[in-house]
Amino acid sequence: MKIMLIGTGRWGTNHLRVLKNLNVDLYVAEISASERKKCLEAGIQKDHLTGDYRDFLDMVSAVDVVTPASTHFPICREILEKGKGIFVEKPIAKTGSEAKKLAALAIDAGTVFQVGHIFRFDPATVFIKEYIQSDELGEIQYLWGSFSGFKRPRSDGGVTISDAIHFIDLFNYLADGLPGKIFARCDDILRRGMDDIAWIWMDYDGVSAVIEANYFSPEKKRLINIVGDKATIVCDFASSQDKIKIYRNRHVLDNDTWKAVSGEIVHKEVLLAEPLFLELKDFIHCVVTNSRPRVDAQSGVNALMLVEAAMQSHREDCAVSL
Repeated sequence: MKIMLIGTGRWGTNHLRVLKNLNVDLYVAEISASERKKCLEAGIQKDHLTGDYRDFLDMVSAVDVVTPASTHFPICREILEKGKGIFVEKPIAKTGSEAKKLAALAIDAGTVFQVGHIFRFDPATVFIKEYIQSDELGEIQYLWGSFSGFKRPRSDGGVTISDAIHFIDLFNYLADGLPGKIFARCDDILRRGMDDIAWIWMDYDGVSAVIEANYFSPEKKRLINIVGDKATIVCDFASSQDKIKIYRNRHVLDNDTWKAVSGEIVHKEVLLAEPLFLELKDFIHCVVTNSRPRVDAQSGVNALMLVEAAMQSHREDCAVSL
């Protein structure tokens, strides 16, 4: 299959590396001359490399878009008009209105449209989803996540749309639905005009979910807790070992007194596989078989609309109903 990668910047280089190791005929479009030189050095053939993606658009079956969010709408719209399959990195677009238009265009085009919410493809997430469905966790009571760490703030968007959106989508996936209400505090500590620290509370039909995201915590955290009435799952996505621990703890009511009953701790090993590899492999499979991706356009719309609701909640200092 012929596929084109648009954009080989910081994250695009990872897409380039992965796509080179998949069974595809890879074309690359990159506006930067210096980045195109790196592509040549990485083994991309000269006749498969261009500064203008339109040069290759008619000859490929699918396109992988890894460009700034502000460019997603015009690029993806043009690709959809050509009837090509699309993988676009998150967020699906710069605004919710643009995202909704892309989702509608994807339906009209009848083509595959996948959004890069990578945590759904982590083997740890696959295990957690199956564990929840098996009822071994019991009824979900609470979700919590921290996506934080000391790093350079992005210039194309605040921490909510850049980082917290990962766990917003992940919690939608694990909760099998969307929250009905959201409340958030999204502060601009560095006074850049964009949020760099955020606390987001969401209500999934009476089940609370809390997400913290920031650029300041000294330790890198990609950590979630899923608390059930039978057990609690703790998953550290940033860890290469012992990613998942299951605590068989529960609270028991005994003669009008609640007791904390500690149970065994189970360390669960999961498949060691790169989520980006699994994500792009799934996209290629969906294009070849014309099947629905795990993260379709509507999933991208949902995550972005929740980001916008969080920002609205911060501005108005109140909970926003959805």
